[in-house]
Amino acid sequence: MKESLKHLDFSGKSLTPGIRLVGSRYYTGTDFYASAQGITNDGRYYYCTGTVLPLGFHGLSKIDMRTGKVLLKKEKYLPKALADLGFHHYGGCTYFEGKLYVAVEDKDSAHPCIGVFSAETLEFTGEYKILGPEIQPNGNLPWCAADKENRLLYTGYFNHCDHINVFHIDTLAFIRHIPISRVAEHTQGGEMWGGLIYISCHDTWRKKHIFSIDPATGETQLVMERDAGKNIVESEGITICPMEDGSFFHQLDVIYPFTLAIRRYTKPDGVDV
Repeated sequence: MKESLKHLDFSGKSLTPGIRLVGSRYYTGTDFYASAQGITNDGRYYYCTGTVLPLGFHGLSKIDMRTGKVLLKKEKYLPKALADLGFHHYGGCTYFEGKLYVAVEDKDSAHPCIGVFSAETLEFTGEYKILGPEIQPNGNLPWCAADKENRLLYTGYFNHCDHINVFHIDTLAFIRHIPISRVAEHTQGGEMWGGLIYISCHDTWRKKHIFSIDPATGETQLVMERDAGKNIVESEGITICPMEDGSFFHQLDVIYPFTLAIRRYTKPDGVDV
């Protein structure tokens, strides 16, 4: 561990019986800047998005899941087509068939969009879908999650998330809203596994929570509570991938001011892998 990081509390422990912290990796500098918002995976690589607005920094990164090595990084990268429309903040991301679907917010929090990037190169493909107020009325778009089996895409809200939105992933055409049974606050990331959407919530400064949403019924349940440590920590994106070391949940935590942790946790009881 770097000498400059030794003063930090790297707890991150699970407070939920049956789920344990497997391990964590830490990133600083531009590796942090380009990775501190969203995370997804294809089973081999993590794909991350990053925005640090005070520094005017936007980026994407590709990380080997097993070694933790950053293999590719796009620094200070905000496509002109999106910047010209007022977009300035990458949120969460999700992987589907060689593409990264990225939640992007605009400066006025009026009309977020889904932007599409190449997983191989991290380059913008030119595809995007603006979500108007009839779909995303409060203008924020913290996460999106692909339903690979049904070729759907789900999105939610940051504050007072009481429903989720459904889109065709091929066309990004809006389908419907789905009310959920429990209001979620400060949702930061989402990913789908086994027919359920798992969302990461930055709902308190120390204890963080992961909920599951059944898109068929809207039933929403608490899955995991964890202790992020005594430092100021903001939970960000989440992705899911069973690995040889027992990892299942892969959670991004920003440890203020400028350290990123990717924490790996075992699966909840009753979940098939």
